[in-house]
Amino acid sequence: MEVNQDILIQFIKGELSASEYQAVNKQIKSDKALFRQYIQLKDIWDYTASKSNALKYNEGKEWDTLAAKIPFASTRTLKFKRIVGAIAVAASIVIAFLIGHVYESMQSGNAMVAGSHVFKAPFGQVSNITLADGSKVMLNEGSTLTVPLDFGINNRNVALNGEGYFDVSTNKDLEFSVTSGKQKVKVLGTIFNIRAYEHENKMITTLEEGIVRWEMEARHITLKPGMQVIYDNQLGDVEEKTVDITEVKQWALGRYMYEDASLDEIIAVIERWHNVKVKWNPADFKGVHFNGVLKRSATIDETFELIKVMVPMKYTVKGQIVTIERMR
Repeated sequence: MEVNQDILIQFIKGELSASEYQAVNKQIKSDKALFRQYIQLKDIWDYTASKSNALKYNEGKEWDTLAAKIPFASTRTLKFKRIVGAIAVAASIVIAFLIGHVYESMQSGNAMVAGSHVFKAPFGQVSNITLADGSKVMLNEGSTLTVPLDFGINNRNVALNGEGYFDVSTNKDLEFSVTSGKQKVKVLGTIFNIRAYEHENKMITTLEEGIVRWEMEARHITLKPGMQVIYDNQLGDVEEKTVDITEVKQWALGRYMYEDASLDEIIAVIERWHNVKVKWNPADFKGVHFNGVLKRSATIDETFELIKVMVPMKYTVKGQIVTIERMR
């Protein structure tokens, strides 16, 4: 079966037969270009469905109108609409340091510790922070950012545990640095993403714009836009590669895009997003991988129902405990 745009739309709308669905699903999983087109179309469909408000609008007309406005080669307009919605439900923290005074819109879990402000994004939420120098940081759920009281005066040093998307204001006289464990990233003004949760085995630094210097003890690497450095905490190995930054920062838009992802990687995100504990046997899912998009706005049931499309499993939810089992 040749999979074109019309077939993908039927696939998304659930209008294919079981055999056709399986055939299209197989091609989407094996063809990266087709997978990207599917993601773009799915985003348009999801946005249309939410805007239509229980089918009060003409479904076909809404689809055609929105699709005409958003070329498939670029999803910038759609991303703007999505990030507005994501920020509306996120925990928003705005910090302005004004000549010796501090104004804070505090979120539970934030604190002042040993001459520093510690800001935390609660599980299931994203926090937006504006620092004294105008730099902006978006913290992913379960992440903390430690900022010294003299930030912007004597230094621009912060410490990150978790994941943060940084848009650093330019200051040629005062370097901006982010420390995560033994890793340090130094910049003058740029946009980059760091993922460094304490419980995860890898620390990942990705540069979107500008130049950053990555340091780990005696080793250092200069990153250019589109470059990513992955440090393995257990083995001490360092990997450099080129990536699509738009995929890396999808969490800031309220979703994660997965291509051939292991289930343990997905479960770690679900536990943070929904503040739940997933009980499962990793050995039962060895070799199982997932392709698709998980969204922060989805309920826990909607999330696992989506995973079930590609992963043979069953699940039960009892309070904050989710139990999953492999179906054979």
